[in-house]
Amino acid sequence: MIEIEPGTVINFWAPTETTNRSTSKQRKKPALVFIHGFGFDGILNWQFQSLAFAEDYSVYVPDLVFFGCSITDRTERSVEFQAECMAKGLRKLGVEKCTLVGLSYGGMVGFKRAEMYPDLVESTVVSCSAMAMTESISNAGLQRLGLSN
Repeated sequence: MIEIEPGTVINFWAPTETTNRSTSKQRKKPALVFIHGFGFDGILNWQFQSLAFAEDYSVYVPDLVFFGCSITDRTERSVEFQAECMAKGLRKLGVEKCTLVGLSYGGMVGFKRAEMYPDLVESTVVSCSAMAMTESISNAGLQRLGLSN
């Protein structure tokens, strides 16, 4: 659990060399961040991938705010806020650059984080996601369901 600001705590699964500074002499592996989709938490979404990549990468798996154990007392609910929280949490963990992998909503957060914090992103891999949820995309989806906003 990383308090990124008063009232906002992000739950991260992180490598032991990140949380235990006495092992900092170990070889530095590239950072790999998995961001989960809507309705999941990080480890439920990425457990098997995390295990598969852990030997060659420093794997970080956060819970987005309002999912899993990540919480805030702020009222903001935007993709920008999620991207800001992820960036602050990774910086607090000492991550300077990373490859980001996002699924669905996590992909939208990943795209936004790359836009807002390009210095933190080495590369981005996204699956099942739009770059942003615009009003026109939202309205088109509602229309396909026979609904209106």
